[in-house]
Amino acid sequence: MNAYAETYLPDAMESLGAMLDYAVNGCGIVLEDFYARFIASRVAEGFGNGLPKYVAGMSGPELAEAVLEETGGSESIPAVFIPGKPGCEYWCGWALAYLQWHTGWSFAYIQSHGLPVGDVAEMYHPLHEADVSKFAEIAGRRIEAFSKKSGSPVKHFRKALGL
Repeated sequence: MNAYAETYLPDAMESLGAMLDYAVNGCGIVLEDFYARFIASRVAEGFGNGLPKYVAGMSGPELAEAVLEETGGSESIPAVFIPGKPGCEYWCGWALAYLQWHTGWSFAYIQSHGLPVGDVAEMYHPLHEADVSKFAEIAGRRIEAFSKKSGSPVKHFRKALGL
């Protein structure tokens, strides 16, 4: 089940793509570092749960600034950011928004179950020219393979507790 209606999906994908583009190319933050902060923030959870404020109410730069503010960011926010042609970082956010919507998995689950954002960036060539459903298919298989290999959620919980 999807957290929000499909009619909001294009806007959500654009916003998440613009958020990563702005954070990396506008603020100069390393993709993996910013994405970790995004996952640690309430923005990721709210976005994944379909809160209108995040899915359709904020632009990409506004989402990035909310993440930075919540996670104690001291980076300088550019007074003006004029995005160039959408590139790898934009595509990563765009594709991850689709995958999260399509599967219902949280961004944290996706990241921790075999598909870190750095690996998504490596999938940019050649998948950025394919339909986003192809990315979702490949990503889904990869996450399922990781889950089978690494065991049940109970195993993860027990391991985290040192049992």
